[in-house]
Amino acid sequence: MEYLTPFNSNEVVKHRKGEVKLGERFRLCERPTLENLKRHKKRGAKFALIGIPESIGILANQGEAGAEYAWDQFILQFANLQSNRFFDGSNIICLGQVETKDLQKRAVSLNPRDDRYYTKLKSLCQEVDQRVLPIMELLARSGLIPIVIGGGHNNAFPIIKGMSMGLGSTQGIGCINCDAHADFRPLEGRHSGNGFSYAFYQGYLQRYFVLGLNENANSETMLKNMDMEPRVGYAFYQSEIEPNVSEAVKFIQATNGPVGLEVDLDALSFIPASAYSVKGFTMDQASVLIKSLSKKTNPVYLHLTEGQIKNETREAKIIGKVLSALALDFIKSCPDQ
Repeated sequence: MEYLTPFNSNEVVKHRKGEVKLGERFRLCERPTLENLKRHKKRGAKFALIGIPESIGILANQGEAGAEYAWDQFILQFANLQSNRFFDGSNIICLGQVETKDLQKRAVSLNPRDDRYYTKLKSLCQEVDQRVLPIMELLARSGLIPIVIGGGHNNAFPIIKGMSMGLGSTQGIGCINCDAHADFRPLEGRHSGNGFSYAFYQGYLQRYFVLGLNENANSETMLKNMDMEPRVGYAFYQSEIEPNVSEAVKFIQATNGPVGLEVDLDALSFIPASAYSVKGFTMDQASVLIKSLSKKTNPVYLHLTEGQIKNETREAKIIGKVLSALALDFIKSCPDQ
C-alpha cells in the first residue's frame, strides 16, 4: 500500500539466547491487500499495529513538535517484551508506519514568521489525513483491530472516518476519548484540536464522550458548543474513576454501531506529552480505564497519541514504556483474549 513503510524486526528486536521476544512472534504482511489481511485474520491474527510519526497537526494547533518520535520508541520497547504464557504476540500483525517524513520535514522547515505559517501547516495536516485514511479503511474492512501509535490527535479524524467507511457504518461510529482536552474546536482548517469536531460534523462520529477533561484547559465557547450537542458528552477529571467510566459507557452504548477508544497521554499526570499535565490519571488508573472500557465496549480500534519526546534518553524510554504498557492492557482486555 502507498505511504506505508513495513516493519523490519531485524532493526528493532534485540535477540537473547533462551528468550523469545514479542517482535519475533509478530506476523508480517509486506503486501497488505484486503485478501492478504483477511487470510492472516483467518489464521489467528486479531490486531494490527501501525505508527504515525508526525507532529504536524500539533504544530498547526500552536503546539510543539516531539510526537513524531513516539512510534519508534514504542515499537522498540513493545517488540522487545517477552513472549510468554501471559501473552505471546502471535495474534498481532505489525504493519509498520505511515510514511510522513517528507511532510514532517516540510512542516519544520516553515518559517513561523510567515503570515501563512499556520495555513500551510493545516494544509500539510490534510495531506496526513489523506495518507492515513485509506490504510484505516482497509484495516476496518479486513476485520482486524488497529492499534495506532504516535503523532498528534489530528489523526483521530482520518482514523474515525476510515473505520466508519470500512465498517460500512452509515451513521458513523462512537468514540470514547480519555483526554484533558476535548479537541472539539471549530472547523477552521485541520489540526490536532479539531479531529473530533471534523469527524462529528461530517457524519463519521455518531456519539462522542470525553473522559478526564481538565476544567481550565477547555474554552467556554467549546464547552457550550458541546453542551448544545445531545450526542456529545463529557466528564471532568476526578480521582475516583469508576463513576466516570460508568457514565461514559452508558452514554456510548446508545451508539448504533461500533465504538473506538482514544487515549491522549496528556490525560495522565507527569507523562511527557504535547500538553503536559500535573493533574490527571495515574498510570495505574489509565491501565484500569483501558481494561474496563475495552471489556465493556469491545472497541474496534485503539489510538494512543500525543506522547512528546524532547530528551532522547529519559523521555524516550518513558514514552516507549508507557505506550507499550497501555497497548498491552488493551490487547489483553479485548473480548476473546
